[in-house]
Amino acid sequence: MHLLTLVAQKIKPLVSDGAIRTGDTFHRFIWASSGMHQLYVGAVAICVTLLNFVPIELQRRIIDVAVANRDVRTLLLLGALYLSVLILYSGVKYVLMIYQGWVGESAVKSARDQLAVVAAGKLGHAEATGGQTANVIGNEIDGIGGFVGTSISGFVVNASMMIVVFSYMVYVQSTIAFFSAITLIPQFVIVRYLQRRLNALVERQVKLVRKLGDQAVDTSSSAPEMLHAASQTIATIFKNRMEAYLLKFGLKTLLNIANSLGSLAVLIVGGYLVIKGQTTIGTVVAFISGFQRLSDPMGDILDFYRTYSQTKIQYAMILEWVGGTGGLADQGEMPLLAKQ
Repeated sequence: MHLLTLVAQKIKPLVSDGAIRTGDTFHRFIWASSGMHQLYVGAVAICVTLLNFVPIELQRRIIDVAVANRDVRTLLLLGALYLSVLILYSGVKYVLMIYQGWVGESAVKSARDQLAVVAAGKLGHAEATGGQTANVIGNEIDGIGGFVGTSISGFVVNASMMIVVFSYMVYVQSTIAFFSAITLIPQFVIVRYLQRRLNALVERQVKLVRKLGDQAVDTSSSAPEMLHAASQTIATIFKNRMEAYLLKFGLKTLLNIANSLGSLAVLIVGGYLVIKGQTTIGTVVAFISGFQRLSDPMGDILDFYRTYSQTKIQYAMILEWVGGTGGLADQGEMPLLAKQ
């Protein structure tokens, strides 16, 4: 662990023009904070995708070639190849996660440097509030920086994985691929429908936490008044967070059911084709693994959409704090602040 500390201390942050400017879009901030590194991280992400795909075909060959022919030598050879690919995949994925973390934390540092200057400029002004400043420079910018680190590369690795795996499934057995893909379509509809309400809850949560921070450092009120006001805000935060949990985990439950139906479709349709002699058991096993590799990135892409929607709201609210602009118009699909 001491070695990791020494290595971490040697890592320098990315120097970028990731300033938060009133009127700029969230997309410009992402690019200004990371630049070409988004493309480099995306390239590493594609390598992760390809390495994650190889075991699917190896599983099929182990069962249909080595096991079916009782060929121990081929079994051991394919097993060793599987292990090698697994180790290489794990190593490249570790590099990807470190790279994403470095880009994200660099964006956070750059933004915090700027926000600290903004906070210093607000000192002595009537609208300056220590609670809001602490929340903006602390938790709120952390979430935005984390998204910068994984935004494009995360989407690339999941989208490319879905394309590669689904193309492989269609090539090997189009009938099973068709029925398993049908079960994924409702997930887009569910997420799109429920995300609007989650966006509104996210904005409300940010405002409530900022309000609580202001109340905690309010020197104009007596201690009993401060405690009473803070207690009411804390209770409201609790209720808002519980509503978000009910919606968020309800959404996750529906998506899990949809994924389970996909696996069931692979078993039923694949089993039927095996009985009819139109496919092999190895193909069905590979499809079960393949569908898992299809549904996991599908869930990650839906998570990306949810995170993107919520982070965009948080970014717009930080812009509001930096520039002192008006409130956001629509709680459903929060627009970025217009150019001045």
